[in-house]
Amino acid sequence: MDPRYGGTLTMVGAADADNLDPALSVHTAARGVLRAYTRQLVTYRAGRDQGTAGAVVADMAIEVPTRENGRLDESGQEYVFTLRPGIRWDDYRPVTAADLARGLKRLAHPDAPGPALSYFVRTIRGMAELRDYLDTVDPTDVARALETSTVEGIEVVGTDTVVLRTIGHSVDFLNILALPSATPAPIEYSGFLPGSDDIVRRLRSNGPYRVENYVSGKEILLGRNPAWDTHSDPVRAAYIDQVSVRVGVDEAESFRLVDTGEVDMLWDIQPMTAELPRLFGDPRLEIHPAGLFSPYLAVNMLSPNAERATSKVAVRQAVSAALDRSAVSRVWGGPRLSDLAWRILPPLCSAHTPTPPVPEGAPSGDPLLARSLLASAGYPDGLTLRIVHRDRDIHPESVQEIATALARAGIRVVPVPVSLNDLFTTYFASAEPAVRGDWDLAFTGWEPDWHGDNARTYLQPLFESRPEGTWNLGFYTNPRVDRLLAAGREAQDRSAANAAYRAVEVEVLRDMAVIPVLFAHQYWFHSPRVRGWEPYPVLNGDLTNLWLAP
Repeated sequence: MDPRYGGTLTMVGAADADNLDPALSVHTAARGVLRAYTRQLVTYRAGRDQGTAGAVVADMAIEVPTRENGRLDESGQEYVFTLRPGIRWDDYRPVTAADLARGLKRLAHPDAPGPALSYFVRTIRGMAELRDYLDTVDPTDVARALETSTVEGIEVVGTDTVVLRTIGHSVDFLNILALPSATPAPIEYSGFLPGSDDIVRRLRSNGPYRVENYVSGKEILLGRNPAWDTHSDPVRAAYIDQVSVRVGVDEAESFRLVDTGEVDMLWDIQPMTAELPRLFGDPRLEIHPAGLFSPYLAVNMLSPNAERATSKVAVRQAVSAALDRSAVSRVWGGPRLSDLAWRILPPLCSAHTPTPPVPEGAPSGDPLLARSLLASAGYPDGLTLRIVHRDRDIHPESVQEIATALARAGIRVVPVPVSLNDLFTTYFASAEPAVRGDWDLAFTGWEPDWHGDNARTYLQPLFESRPEGTWNLGFYTNPRVDRLLAAGREAQDRSAANAAYRAVEVEVLRDMAVIPVLFAHQYWFHSPRVRGWEPYPVLNGDLTNLWLAP
């Protein structure tokens, strides 16, 4: 069947988007909305081929800079981007080079730094200095400082050209520029805190869709952007007219609505474990390898609980040894949908090696080894740990399996179930909950920010020492890891970069900085009328390239 224009795609799920501001959003499900209403200089084509999923193509830029086309200098550190004609905001104003500069600079806002800030401050010249300068500015003057500050590595040339300069040679700079974080920002964002209600009320679109209605906890409605020009967009077909996302619906009801065809697709949840056996082989269930480091246990290195138990490597090793990874895998759909993990970099990462970087343990856990490790750390009678986790989907059941396995080794688990938004905004937003001991372990997961040559996307966010935006949830610090990460970023070629990143993986596993559990595949459930569902680059389906059968 040929693609068909028109119709409204309906989606349903439990949680709200973490944020609709591209500077702050990190939630997997929200990436689909961002793909629909934002554009970047470069991006990726929608498709099903994991091998080509990481190939960068031009988006707003007329072409990808290369030495051959003269837009990348001989040093490999200066990139020239010129915008395509016809790219406009949804109020018909043209998107300008100044908007691009504003979008990058606002990631360094001291009161709401972008989660991807570490990529940019480690790569674009002057971004670290901008971040440090803004930390010294009076809060009432931050908006003016952001608007008027210059950054060495961001040069605006006229209205349609921007020159970006990197810190040394960066083999993955184009991948970083393809992140939603690198979305341009219109002038009306100036003066408002990124991610705030003021920004959400002022959302502007430069993609084929725009946010027409947003009611927190209830609905996200996308409609067509009347100013979008199909000739200016080489990657988004925009077949459907609207996307309606209903949130706040429990898992069972969400699944029923899609299963019966009353709704088109699940939004932020997956089919419940009990439903999976009958769905294997059903074309409505999409299963794709995704390189997910998910789930894993983040470890709070700052927790005061049990005489700072989680700061001791033998305790962390004991938790890993006690885990029944097979039991968690069963909750996540079994071996068809996940691989057991004792490492960080999954098979789909180009830096992955067949030889395990550290010895793998017993799939169902080794409680005797765990008890021995606990005794060596000073806990012969065991201890109690608090595990924070999402209160929806398969997360509570997964944590219950973890609790059962750890109890065999004398580790008592206190589950701390919270909403997705509370997980991000309350438990992970600052060091205070960690220092108070509100949690010792966090059941969470990590999606790579791009595919293919992407070892950096697992290792830098999760393990680089703070302070700037990062996903180093447990405040792990290791100077050798920081040096190796820098070596990977500054490498002249991919081979040298991957060698540095493999060394990082070995180091963090020896420290047991996090506790791997599974490499999950992505699986999603939709109605038969959804056609053209493509898993890459957006793992819950590219909304801009699917269509609806009659």
